Amino acid sequence: MTSARLIGSEEAAGRLRATSLREFFDPRTDRNDQSRRYRRYRRAISRDEIALPALVRYALELIGLRSSGPKEKVAWWVNFLYQGLQCELALEKFGLRMYVEIVDNDEEQATEVANKIVKKLRSSMRSVEGLVLTPAAAELFRNGKATVVNQHMSLRRTYEYFRGRASNPFVIEDEVIHLVTPEGIELGMTIESGKGQMQLNSFRDLVASVNAYISLLEHHMVLTLPFEGFDPSKHSLEKFIGVRWGDKYGQVFDLTRKNDKRYYDRLVEVVERWRNTYSHGGFEKGHGSTVYLHYEGVGAIPVGLSSATERVGTFFMPAIDEDINHVFELFDEFDAWLNDERMCFAMEWIDAGLDVRFDPDFRAELVEAMESPERFASYLEYNEYRADLHVNMDF
Repeated sequence: MTSARLIGSEEAAGRLRATSLREFFDPRTDRNDQSRRYRRYRRAISRDEIALPALVRYALELIGLRSSGPKEKVAWWVNFLYQGLQCELALEKFGLRMYVEIVDNDEEQATEVANKIVKKLRSSMRSVEGLVLTPAAAELFRNGKATVVNQHMSLRRTYEYFRGRASNPFVIEDEVIHLVTPEGIELGMTIESGKGQMQLNSFRDLVASVNAYISLLEHHMVLTLPFEGFDPSKHSLEKFIGVRWGDKYGQVFDLTRKNDKRYYDRLVEVVERWRNTYSHGGFEKGHGSTVYLHYEGVGAIPVGLSSATERVGTFFMPAIDEDINHVFELFDEFDAWLNDERMCFAMEWIDAGLDVRFDPDFRAELVEAMESPERFASYLEYNEYRADLHVNMDF
């Protein structure tokens, strides 16, 4: 889609020409000899400075500059004049680069100019976002013109990190603490249990691992949508991404099916006990002892919130080895079910690290590819090949 077709593009172009990009000109207007050779200063532009290179490219195109590409190891580049100097912005294999002409061997001047250009390009992104991107977002979502970045690997590693710590906490030895007065008189000693500290550390990492796993599951459910026949023109992708994990599960899975419902119930049990408790101020629902009831003649007794008559019990350690094993055995069983039976095609795609599109063409391709394991394997291999070409900029 060209810039002229986007609502707000003309207003954005006028804003940019009058503000941040008013000193940027087409290099073809340079009256000097176009064939002259000159040294160039190169400046790397970090993602902290410009996170979305496509936006600055688009901003430069809006004011009439031409972008070129791709070529070997370069996705695109834009040539322009700034304060009379020949400049180039290029997205290369190893990042965004700014090139500025060096005049009279004055590299310091070129450095200053490059820094000014980066600041002005950063400013131009705000105009594009406010006047062009934001107004068009809702329609793009409805038309399925969206790609969800596959973050499976990073989310999985986070889960595995906390799981490993919960299952195998660092060994802590008992510590003997001598109690001594300021005058040096020894009053006695106390022992801090290393085993007790290890159990407490395991509990904390268990809570973190459950949070990480549910986050991973939510991400999987979003990536799975095109494989499950999701149509963004009928159902809101934006709203789906924002709902809670249980609502996502109910839309992706069929709770009238035995296994879909059985795993849902088991996951809810784990989430209610270990995740929700500690994401809502430490107040439990049906487990443990976050509230104490004052029984006359007995004293203050801990009780779960869901039913005082159904479950009453003292509470000393939030998690024991049996609890930890139960949680991770469920997660492993659920993962195996997804990969082997329920969502095998989707999980193959996700494990490959490929992003997921929501446009009609991609969804139609998936329907055809999933007709057999062999066809899907070929389709997956082809897309992995294309992704590698794109990453390596082998154009």
